[in-house]
Amino acid sequence: MKKIAKIFLDIGIYAAIAVGLVWGLPRGLSRALGTPYPMATITSGSMWPVLKEGDLILIQAVPKQALKVGDIVVWRNPQGFTVHRVVKLGDETFVTKGDANFKDDAPVRYEDLIGRTVAIREQPLRIPYVGFISLTASKYGK
Repeated sequence: MKKIAKIFLDIGIYAAIAVGLVWGLPRGLSRALGTPYPMATITSGSMWPVLKEGDLILIQAVPKQALKVGDIVVWRNPQGFTVHRVVKLGDETFVTKGDANFKDDAPVRYEDLIGRTVAIREQPLRIPYVGFISLTASKYGK
């Protein structure tokens, strides 16, 4: 009987840790990085070779004044989110382009900016393959 109770206790502890991570990690990152969307999954090859499909990236809030040409940013569009590099800055809008794309995106309003990627030594922090979990879940969860 004690062995069964210990098994259930262990399962309960692991479940509590898993729930804490799934619920708490995004909320903690959101507070620390200053954005409601602290993580994103790369869903296409438009930023190849710097970012690859399935990479998980971290996003930090960035004020308009701190944005620079060359930053990799995340912005809201009618279909969801786009992760591309800033190529031009204007007063009301900025322009981005995927590293693997041939032409610039349409101008983006600063109000649609979510943030820029967290970078280490000028390279975006990416966690390879982890984003495939959310890509798979979103494909089959619909």
